[in-house]
Amino acid sequence: MGLLEDKLAVITAGTAGIGLAIATRFVAEGAEVIITSPFPAELDQAVAILGPKAHGVRGDASNLDDLDALAEAVRAFGRPLDVLVANAGRDTASTAIVDTPAEVFDKVADLNFRGTFFTARALVPLIRDGGTIVLTASIAAHNGGPGHAIYNATKAAVRSLARTLTSELRDRHIRANAVSPGPTGTQGFSDFFGGDADVIAKVAEQIPVGRVGRPEEIAAAVTFLASSESSFVAGAELVVDGGFSQV
Repeated sequence: MGLLEDKLAVITAGTAGIGLAIATRFVAEGAEVIITSPFPAELDQAVAILGPKAHGVRGDASNLDDLDALAEAVRAFGRPLDVLVANAGRDTASTAIVDTPAEVFDKVADLNFRGTFFTARALVPLIRDGGTIVLTASIAAHNGGPGHAIYNATKAAVRSLARTLTSELRDRHIRANAVSPGPTGTQGFSDFFGGDADVIAKVAEQIPVGRVGRPEEIAAAVTFLASSESSFVAGAELVVDGGFSQV
């Protein structure tokens, strides 16, 4: 029996990087998964990789109509949702606050926080009592890294949202927690540094365990928070960063 045997889970942005790693681990643990992406080809490819226990729903987590469509797709399963992983997020190129256009703010904030908030609004009514919610935050929520004010602040808001959800849903025994990855070896991480191996190596040198994380390691932490293994963990943040932000 897997940790998520016979569970139904939604994973937003579940087609690449950390999201795909989470979906892969959930399927391995016995769950049926619904993954989302605004890109149909990417969605079809991920579903093919994951196999018959995976289902794709095209949608952008920052679009309320798409979230309504996702909720309808969940209802069509005819059973309550067991696990929600709100994973969709993005950052932009480094921009000082005084040089940040409003449209850049909206692009990041609309997905990272507004999207997470309204994903919860759309799907919480469909989660069974005793279900679980995992929100993808970031260690950036706790720092003031220059040039990334919007990302940092929105991830702090996501972390805070896990606390409020836990408080509001206590009578339904639904636990909400946040996972905060550190530097993780995804394509997005590489692209952020322009694929510069020397820069990435310098980042790795700052991490106490001596390397960047693997998406599978973040997926393991999310699986723990989604499963009954974490039954006495609620409103918390699990930092998965090799000690980068801790020492």
